[in-house]
Amino acid sequence: MIKNILIDIDNTLLDFNESAKQSMEISFNKNGLSFSENVFPTFKKINDGLWLKIERGEMTRADLHDVRWNLIFDSLGIDFDGHILERDFLDNLFNCAVKVSGALEIVKYLAKKYNLYSASNAFYNQQINRLKISGLLPFFKDNFVSEKIGFSKPKKEFFDECFKKMKGAKKEDTIMIGDSLSADVIGGKNYGLDTVWFNREKLNIENSQADFVVNSLSEIKNIL
Repeated sequence: MIKNILIDIDNTLLDFNESAKQSMEISFNKNGLSFSENVFPTFKKINDGLWLKIERGEMTRADLHDVRWNLIFDSLGIDFDGHILERDFLDNLFNCAVKVSGALEIVKYLAKKYNLYSASNAFYNQQINRLKISGLLPFFKDNFVSEKIGFSKPKKEFFDECFKKMKGAKKEDTIMIGDSLSADVIGGKNYGLDTVWFNREKLNIENSQADFVVNSLSEIKNIL
């Protein structure tokens, strides 16, 4: 019987893509840069690749923040200091929290039935502030964020630290919910947890390794 739930934040409960898009558009305007339709797709491709390297232990978050926007600008052919844009982008993202459809309803539902915890690869203060702005924060018993824990999903050590703080929790009564196959599903499965893959983009992947697959947050009610 499930008693504890670990749930991802970005692109599971909070729409990171939309939040990032808004944050970078504000940053571009501040610095007199033209925000074309190619900016966000280029950001997403490069950012996703960098986070995969972090998950594999090939680079750190500090490395990402050092190179991310310079790589994006190089790809777009924009002559501008990426470190300036990175700083402004993070400042704006700190206060941007666009909820995924059904996020508030599902955390209210889950928090009534289970011990609900967030589990995220990001900056601690940023995620707490975004959860607060979105109105989701009160529904969590605790929030596990990689910056504070010292390890990122899918590493075993990330989940070790979660379980140290979830008093009395066992692997067999805990489930991991998230949108990332690598960080949430495979990370959770390798640790011995049941998993729910939030396949929000409806990707055609036959063997996701997840125990359950949902295309909307409301479908989680059919499982838990």
